[in-house]
Amino acid sequence: MADDGMLLNFELPSGAFTPKETFRGGKWTDRLKAKKSADVRQKRTAGHFSRSIPKFGEVRSEDEELIVPGGPPSKRARTGDVEHSRPRDPTYGHQTSGKPSQSAAKGMTGEVISSLFTYNPKSVVPSTKTVQDESTEPSNAPLNNELDTFTSLGLSSTLANHLLKKLEIKAPTAIQRKAIEQLCRSDTDAFVQAETGSGKTLAYLLPIVQRINAISQGMKDAGQTFNRESGLFALVLAPTRELAKQINTVLESLLICCHWIVGGIVIGGEKKKSEKARLRKGMNVLVATPGRLADHLEHTEVLDVSRVRWLVLDEGDRLMELGFEDDIQRIVSVMNLRSKKTLLQPIPGLPERRTTVMCSATLKADVDHLKTITLKDPISISVDPAEARFDQDGAVMEQAFSAPAQLKQGYAVVPPKQRLVALVAMLKQTFKRKGSVMKCITFISCADSVDFHFDIFTRADPDATTEGKEDPTTTAESDPPSKSSKAKPGHIAQGNTISETRTQGPGLSFSTKENGVQVFRLHGSLQQATRTSTLKAFTKCAEPSLLVCTDVASRGLDLPNVDLVIEYDPPFSKEDHLHRIGRTARAGKDGRAVIFLMPGCEEGYVEVLKEGRPRNLTRHDAEDILKKGFAATSGVVSNNRDWEDRATEWQLELERWVLDNPQRLEQARRAFQSHVRAYTTHVAAERGYFDFQQMHLGHLAKAFALRDKPGSLRVPGMRPRSDGTASKGKEARRSKAANGAAAGRSARTDGVEVESNRNTDEAEGRRKMHAKMRNLGGASEFNLG
Repeated sequence: MADDGMLLNFELPSGAFTPKETFRGGKWTDRLKAKKSADVRQKRTAGHFSRSIPKFGEVRSEDEELIVPGGPPSKRARTGDVEHSRPRDPTYGHQTSGKPSQSAAKGMTGEVISSLFTYNPKSVVPSTKTVQDESTEPSNAPLNNELDTFTSLGLSSTLANHLLKKLEIKAPTAIQRKAIEQLCRSDTDAFVQAETGSGKTLAYLLPIVQRINAISQGMKDAGQTFNRESGLFALVLAPTRELAKQINTVLESLLICCHWIVGGIVIGGEKKKSEKARLRKGMNVLVATPGRLADHLEHTEVLDVSRVRWLVLDEGDRLMELGFEDDIQRIVSVMNLRSKKTLLQPIPGLPERRTTVMCSATLKADVDHLKTITLKDPISISVDPAEARFDQDGAVMEQAFSAPAQLKQGYAVVPPKQRLVALVAMLKQTFKRKGSVMKCITFISCADSVDFHFDIFTRADPDATTEGKEDPTTTAESDPPSKSSKAKPGHIAQGNTISETRTQGPGLSFSTKENGVQVFRLHGSLQQATRTSTLKAFTKCAEPSLLVCTDVASRGLDLPNVDLVIEYDPPFSKEDHLHRIGRTARAGKDGRAVIFLMPGCEEGYVEVLKEGRPRNLTRHDAEDILKKGFAATSGVVSNNRDWEDRATEWQLELERWVLDNPQRLEQARRAFQSHVRAYTTHVAAERGYFDFQQMHLGHLAKAFALRDKPGSLRVPGMRPRSDGTASKGKEARRSKAANGAAAGRSARTDGVEVESNRNTDEAEGRRKMHAKMRNLGGASEFNLG
């Protein structure tokens, strides 16, 4: 047929050809609903293909490549976003003109793969350079004055020589000089307040050992025998088991030179039968947690507190925050009642009244009630009395918020999307050179998030050579137990890919061949034996090591050689911040601390940090952290943006790693939910800095390697308990209500000692603790979710 010159121009649809569905039968309302659903589905399909297939004559830039839903990202589109040819601001990644475009590629499964470097919020505070004072003298170091020796403070020569030769303590610190001198010569009650790492434990233990040693000498001179059956003379209460064990360790080191004085410890998580056997043998100094001691006073007849003349409340403000007010009041009442009992044989040198000492790095106004219960006309023992605030009666009401002078503090302003890659970049930079940093502690808000980040840090680095090596996260420990196998006590069978006993692993995500790093995890949901062994292993580890933990390790623990503290999640109060950073720069040593803050309202928290009058407070931007952490292997940071590609590739590879395993995905979702819930528990005075309404949950989800929309996250059940059981649904709430527990949020305290052996006592203690937290306006150390 000849060409007649006619040109037919048909307009073809850009999408796929799909026949129109017809619906017959049934009710007309059902047919109408089905028709509307089909129309919506067809429009979505057409819109998807119109975005994916370029129209005739359309020109696209090189950066704009297609992403197939469910498929791997292309080389140019590995950031995950479908980049448009519109110009962007190179500083913050925002588009400079035109209508805002779709910033995420949505797959058929509802996943959202967002970019790390687009649509991040701007910082509201301009970056300024801070001049560091390099000539700062340590404020918690031992004194150099020869006159301030231990013998001049009232200690015996035997005890002073033991401190010098065996413990290698040459001189006391400032707080030790004041406290030892006061407590050795007087029987008055006292507040002891000083910076973290200044030696408060020795400040009250040394006078106790000295006074009991004098009592033993007086009994020998009177022809009496002093031994472990002579009576219990001193009692030390600590809020957590870890702190109680540490105090007992220090006490045992002191009693080596006074072997006739016997010390002991009773805490929760141990067998009561063995504790009763030790109490039956007798001891002169007892370290305990309030819950377990109150239980022994009620059920153990052999425990005699009639001769107790020294009562110490270590971390007194923390004892109040954790709801131990009733237990302490019951202990003090029993001691007052039994102290009136007439002694069959008088003891020479035994004081007539009891001396109570309360000490902490922070003494707040809410300890006034505890002061009325336990203290009578107390005196204040502090390094700088000018910093104390007094009430109308002249008593100490609140002490100034301070940190060691030699501690170098900093804050990192990081958008929520980049939090995880920035943390990994900082750890890469920290452990890049061998010997620069030996030990680092990273504080995270909740236990689920600790487990999630521990799993990430100990997984194999995709860029490293893994031939002949196994990914520690894919071992049998992380596999679900078979039906035939019996779960070990404490094994978490669901909702967690980490075994109860796996608390240590190589930090393959940020280690180097030249400098291998060991990673440890610690939180209050672990069994007591596991927590103790983990702390011991971290302390004695000779390799560079990282401890990922909750606030259970923030109070009172003396972990040697900690060079860096990272507060990945902001503290629940400024007092918690002080105790966290106090794990480094102890006893005059140098140390560094960095806190992560998000742009916006959280930047106002810098003013709270300045209340501690830091000598060094440096700002770090996310871009600088990522440049240093994801720089070339040579360590030279170039002017190009190769580091951006490396950070993006690391993030996307992590997201794929999480999606490959349903258990990892559930763990990431659970960690995200727990983190969001914990974020709302800041104290009332500081919630303005941590406004939940201003948080971008979609951006924050990327920091947990999630591609789900936050509203679509569904994590079944509660967090499994350490004994392998988990409460779910209405039955759990009904059982909690029947036991007298509050049926509100599914929250368990992290590190709180609820040590009664009866379920009714445990439920009552939790109810009172939650009520106390509501009165305080916030909560800390919660393991939510």
